[in-house]
Amino acid sequence: MTEGLYQAKKLIDGAKNILVLTSQNSNIDSLASAVSLSYTLNNKGKIVNLHPHAIPQKYALLFPQTANPNRFVISIKGKEISELYYEKEKQILKIFLSPRGKKITKDDIIFDDFQKLSETEPDLLITIGIDRLERLGDFYEKNFKLFYQTTILNIDNQTTNNKFGNINLISENLPMALISNQLLELLQGQIDQNIKTWILAGIIAFSKDNGFNQEIMDNVLELITPNIQYKELLNLFANNGSAQQLKILEIALKKIEFRRDKRLPSISLMKKDFQESGANARDLIFILKELTSNLLQFPSLLLLWESQDNQTTISGVFYSSKPYSGSKILEAFNGERKGKGIIFKSKNGKINDIKEKIMEIIF
Repeated sequence: MTEGLYQAKKLIDGAKNILVLTSQNSNIDSLASAVSLSYTLNNKGKIVNLHPHAIPQKYALLFPQTANPNRFVISIKGKEISELYYEKEKQILKIFLSPRGKKITKDDIIFDDFQKLSETEPDLLITIGIDRLERLGDFYEKNFKLFYQTTILNIDNQTTNNKFGNINLISENLPMALISNQLLELLQGQIDQNIKTWILAGIIAFSKDNGFNQEIMDNVLELITPNIQYKELLNLFANNGSAQQLKILEIALKKIEFRRDKRLPSISLMKKDFQESGANARDLIFILKELTSNLLQFPSLLLLWESQDNQTTISGVFYSSKPYSGSKILEAFNGERKGKGIIFKSKNGKINDIKEKIMEIIF
C-alpha cells in the first residue's frame, strides 16, 4: 500500500477544495479517520468540508462538534492595501491597514466563515468507510455528476469495497484510522495529541471486533504518549469499573513505557499514583484485564508498583501470552506463576533498577 499512500499524498497536495465523505451511520473508526484528515488538511490551508457535518451526540466527548477549527476570513472590498500589520495584546488582536487612495469604510469589510468561502465544487473527494457510492444515499443521488467529474481517494477496510476511487487505500486487516494515520505522517510528519487520540480511538474500536495484529500493535505503541485524552477513551471503551479503578487505569496509560529493543510495554506506579486515584493494589487486576484483553490487548506487559505500606517493597506482575520462560524471574524474586502471569516481590531496591533487572532476565 506504500505506493498508494504516496499517490494519495500527491492528490491531496494538488487539491485546494476537498470534500471528506462518510456514511450517515459512521462507526468510530471511520469518524476518527474522517475527522483526523479534515483537521489536518484544514490546518494545511485547504478548504475542507465533511459530510455529514454533524458528529453523533454519543461521540461528542471524543470528537469536536465541527470537523474543522473555527476560522474566518476578513475581506476588504474594492480597495488596494499598501500596508498591513497587526498587534496582539492578551485577548485583543488589532489589525492595521493602510489603503492606497480612498478610505476604508465599514461597508467595505466582509467577514466570512472559512468553510463557506468556496461555492465552487471540490476538486478532490475523500470517501471513508464507503464500500460503494450508493451508500451515500440522497447525497449521491443529488450530486451524481460530482462523483464522475471529480478525483476520488477511497479509504476503506471492507472486503465488499468495489474500488471506485482513482486511488484506493484498502486494507482488510487495518483500521481506517490507521490507514489515515499513515497518510497523515506523509503529509505533515508530526501528529498532534488530539489527532493521536482520535486515531487511537479508531484503532481500539476496530480491534475490539477484529483483534490486534503486529502492525496494529506497533503503531499503537508509537501513538501512545502521556498527553492523549485517555479519560475520553476510557468512557467509550473501558469495561465498567469503579471511579478509583478508572482513574488508576488512566494514570497507568500515561505512564506506559516501551523499549524497542525488548518489545515489552512496562508501567511503574508510585505511591502518589495510588493516593491521587484512591485505588489500592487490588484494583491493579482491573488494569491488567483492560490492557491485556480489552483496550489494548498487549501480548505481554510488565507492571510494577510501590507498596503502599512499605518504603522498600516493590511488587510486580509479568504477563505474557507468548512462550517466554518465566523461570528466571521465579528464581530471582519471591514469585509464583498464575495462569499467563508471574507475580513477584522485591523487598529491597528501587523500582527502575528492578525494571532493568527484569528486562535483562527475560530477554
